[in-house]
Parts: sequence; structure tokens; C-alpha cells
Amino acid sequence: METLNTMMLADDLALSQDKFLNGEQAFDAEAVYKVIDHLGVLNRPIKDYFEMTQEQYYETESDHKLTLLDMSSKLVDLHDRILTNHVDGYVDQNEIHLTYNHEDPYEDGVYSQEVDYHVVSYSLKVIGAVEAIDATDLKSVLSKDAVLSLGLASYALVHNA
Repeated sequence: METLNTMMLADDLALSQDKFLNGEQAFDAEAVYKVIDHLGVLNRPIKDYFEMTQEQYYETESDHKLTLLDMSSKLVDLHDRILTNHVDGYVDQNEIHLTYNHEDPYEDGVYSQEVDYHVVSYSLKVIGAVEAIDATDLKSVLSKDAVLSLGLASYALVHNA
């Protein structure tokens, strides 16, 4: 998979946002899962995490950015998402820094597809920009919890629609 695929997917998602949110187009979670697995940040394929409990993930892999409140619940039931929202630093000096925000697609007690869609499309745009410049450094600076959030948001966009 070429590194430009992440950027192309992010662009496609941005262009398709209105169609998806209006129910005119399905969300292609499989395309996002392929990008996530290609990034190589998580220890397992993304689909392996969906049946995992929050406690299992917390104890084995989490970088502790996610707010895990019900450790016995499955990860797919988690409401917290980590949005990758900014990159800065100096590529020539191997100093790349990513910043993150918490997002909650259930903030008002009702699932918001728009929040999860934004988590996926915007995060992929930032991640894709770094990947296009320095894919090897990306793997070392990208939060595992942020990558997991991409998968959880994608899963929810398909299963909570």
C-alpha cells in the first residue's frame, strides 16, 4: 500500500461527508481498517480489538490517552475518541509532534455520526500528511489510542447507523 492511500482516503471521506451524513452513501470501514493495519502502530489487526475489553487493552497496549471508565466493557462500547488534530516539528531533525483532542460521539446521550466521521476524516488527513513526509517516524510518534479511535469510530459509523 502506498503512503498516498491515507491522504486519498482522507480526501475521499471529506468529499463524501454530506452524502454519508444524509444517508445517500455507505461508510467504507474496510478501507479505513486497511489503512490502520498498514500504519503498523497497533500490535494486532484492528478488527482483533473490537471484542477486547477495555481492561485487556489498557493492560497490554494503551498509551493511556483514552478515558476508559468501564473496564469490563468491550472497546466497541467506548464513547471516548482521540482525534489526531495537529502536527508540527522538524522533519529534518526527526522531531515530529502530534497533538490530540478528546471527542465523544455520545456527548448529548445520542450517537452523533458527524463526530465519528470527523474523527476519522480529520485524523486521517493529519496522519496522511505526516506519512507522506516521513512514514518511519510516524510509527514512533503516533498514539496507539488515536489509531484505535479510528477503528472504533469506523466500526460505530457502520454499526450505529
